[in-house]
This record gives sequence, C-alpha cells and structure tokens, in this order.
Amino acid sequence: MPWRFEISEPDPAWPSRYEAAVAEMWPLLPMAVAFEHVGSTSIPRMPAIPTIDILAGVRDLASIDATIVNSVVAAGWEHRPDIEAMIPGRRFFNRPCGSEYRVTRTHHLHIVKMNSAEWRDPITFRDFLRGNEEAARRYLELKRTLASREYENPSDYSAQKETFVVSILSAARGKIS
Repeated sequence: MPWRFEISEPDPAWPSRYEAAVAEMWPLLPMAVAFEHVGSTSIPRMPAIPTIDILAGVRDLASIDATIVNSVVAAGWEHRPDIEAMIPGRRFFNRPCGSEYRVTRTHHLHIVKMNSAEWRDPITFRDFLRGNEEAARRYLELKRTLASREYENPSDYSAQKETFVVSILSAARGKIS
C-alpha cells in the first residue's frame, strides 16, 4: 500500500499535545536532561503533517536499556529499531496511528545524546525557520510538493527533504559563527 502524506493547516493544539506527551515522558525517561518540540508542528503558523516530534536529550544513549524501552512501549509507544538502523544515534518510538490520523503517526519520540549533532541540528533547523519567513515559505513549498506524491517507503518523504535541511543548517551555522 503506497503512503501519502497530508499537510494540515496549523493547529493551536500542537503545543499542548507536545506538552502532554512530555509530561508523560518525564517519569518514563528519568535520565532525560531536556525535551524539545521540533519538526514542523513546532514552527508557529507552519502547515505540517500533524505529527508531534519530540526530541529527548540524555547524557548517555546506553541508558535507554531494555527496561526503559519496555516501559515506553507499555505506555503505548511503538519502538522502531528499523528507524534506528536507518537514522543512527537515536532511540526512536512513535505513537501508532490514531483514528483521526489516516496516514501518519500522532507522535515521534527521538531520544538522542544531549549536545550531539542529533540534538543540535533539529533545534537549529527549527529556530532558523522560526526566524526566517522566506526559508519557512520555501520549506513549506517543498513539503507540499513532496506530500503530493505517493511513497512505497514513508522514509523516502523525509529523505527527499535532506538537501534542503542541509542547506538551512549551513545557513544557520553561518549566521551563528
């Protein structure tokens, strides 16, 4: 079955959905140092695939052992080692499809090492788009173009955004330095 992605208009509930998920995560991930709302739902006024991306920073990724994985799974999250193999340097979970979401997950949880590139890059990307309307507009155009296609593998959608993401990170780093 081919995958399709639907871009939704900004939803004022996205930040509260993030906050509710983080409130649930703190007891499940006692080793977490910080959480960040990343991805398009974290950018005000940005239409997005309505999946809340949560970045959890830990001091040591090895602290996410089988006991922690099992507790997160028991709380209704799906562990995705297949995604971890494709995108190293993280533990990845998602909330399976809810009845209101036909083609996407409601939440993604990316557990990464604090202050690593996996931690910094999504935050840098988010912050740059929050402060640069032209870059945000171009990103939205790209997302709409890519969402209009069908995919055999849903990660192909993300992979096709990679060149743009790298260019934004480069521009953001140039602005920071």
